[in-house]
Amino acid sequence: MIRYLLLFLLIFTSGFAKIKLEDIDAKPPCHAKDFMIWQYLKQNITPEQADEAYKQVNNNKSSKLFYAYVKKTKNKKIKYELSCRNRSNLLAIKQSECLELAFSPLKATRLSKKQRKKLAKKLKSKPNIDLLSILNEKHSIDAYRDYDANTILRLFNSTGYKYRKKYLNMYLDKEFLNSLTSSYRISKFIKRTVHNHAFKKLQRSLLKMDGENLNSRDNFYLALNHLRHNNKKNAVKFFKLSRSKAKYKINVDKNDFWTYQVTNDKKYLNKLLESMDINMYTLFAREKMNVEVNNYFCDLVTNTKEPEKSLSDPFHWSEIQKEIKATKKDELFQLAQNYKQKEMLPVQAYILQKAYEHNKHAYIMPYDKYLEGLNKDNKALFYALMRQESLMIPSALSRSYALGLMQMMPFVTDDLSKRIKKPINSYDDMFLPENNIRYSRAHIKWMRKSLYHPLFIAYAYNGGMGFLKKYLRGSKFKKGKYEPFLSMEMMTNSESREYGKKVLANYVMYKKVLGEEVSIVNLFDTLTQPKKTDRFRAKG
Repeated sequence: MIRYLLLFLLIFTSGFAKIKLEDIDAKPPCHAKDFMIWQYLKQNITPEQADEAYKQVNNNKSSKLFYAYVKKTKNKKIKYELSCRNRSNLLAIKQSECLELAFSPLKATRLSKKQRKKLAKKLKSKPNIDLLSILNEKHSIDAYRDYDANTILRLFNSTGYKYRKKYLNMYLDKEFLNSLTSSYRISKFIKRTVHNHAFKKLQRSLLKMDGENLNSRDNFYLALNHLRHNNKKNAVKFFKLSRSKAKYKINVDKNDFWTYQVTNDKKYLNKLLESMDINMYTLFAREKMNVEVNNYFCDLVTNTKEPEKSLSDPFHWSEIQKEIKATKKDELFQLAQNYKQKEMLPVQAYILQKAYEHNKHAYIMPYDKYLEGLNKDNKALFYALMRQESLMIPSALSRSYALGLMQMMPFVTDDLSKRIKKPINSYDDMFLPENNIRYSRAHIKWMRKSLYHPLFIAYAYNGGMGFLKKYLRGSKFKKGKYEPFLSMEMMTNSESREYGKKVLANYVMYKKVLGEEVSIVNLFDTLTQPKKTDRFRAKG
């Protein structure tokens, strides 16, 4: 295993051995190679070298890679397109191709009616011409009836919050609303309407909407909208409709949980007991019904053999992922036997969960030696975050290049490197468990000074401390009916919202594994008690 780590560090450690084009050429197309190219683009290279490297990018939709490339290249077409996109004065643009690239609904709202008509003559794209046309209409439902659903919803979704609040908060009839369901943009419209109290007229309009042509998430938001307008009967109707359309176990469980919250009918708790998923909803039901969780494992048989691949090498992890993906379902248990080496414990657990079709769940703890000195509560929190971030894979690499076990973002890593003892030499050092955990311990120690609840730490870890602070001060997590659950479900940052739920469930399970069980019901209750959760709110 040592030889692989040495090879990995030799190739990747940009603080000493610079990445070369031939190093990039030698690697297969994958996300790990894109990360290698991104690091290469940050070096002192020529525009020609940047062009050669960028040709090999696997995911050419990565904005992070693209903007790193733009800084280095002299590619005239790329520079031209970017220059066009950044132009704000649409009327001053003469080339039609550049105008189409520069156009946006938000920019169009800043023009007068006369200017929009003039601009429409220069454009070739019908969707953009239609958008300019609807912007010139009177803000009324009768004026909008002549437009297709895509144009109407693009008007709402893309013109900016201030414009929506000033002009588009109006009563819509049932027929008009249901006609909008033909557009994929309806989901964003529903979410933005339900989440913002400024759109009271639109929210009341949504009470008339049907849900048959909508997906599970849309129906769930419509249910919450009915609930906030004290219409329990319709709320239950839409929760059930959302459940029937749910594709993932957690969303089925979420709707059963909320139906119980509204009806207090224990048959919905019993439905949650039937679920094989371990999430905050099923843990709540099990505690309420005094039923133990038993569909999990935390220990696996391992050996001391040296593995053929290193989990600290993102290219090796990429190869392992491809192997797992290519393996048939009935052969997964056998494949897991190939990864019984101690260093491969996370891989064995990953494969077994897949083999069990996620009806059994892994709560392994392979990095205790790097968590020395922490009490059981802090250890449970670390593993809860680590499980969600990386599934315990040291070389895990996100699309935004969050690094390793705790998925440390490069900019957070840079900041910590200024303050931590023995800073790393390159981002690739973060694929070594001892470095990644050392950095994350310093980061979470800082968070702990302001946050005392695992859910809020999870929110801040994922979305940032500034994001959480703003959310908490926005009249959230206060005592009231259906709290703290409404505040949890109404978080507009979808990633942080779902991330927090999963980390909270992980935390409860790791407390159990460590022999220090905690009540999830009590954890929910304390969320509306600022003194027990954070220092940001007035009473905290």
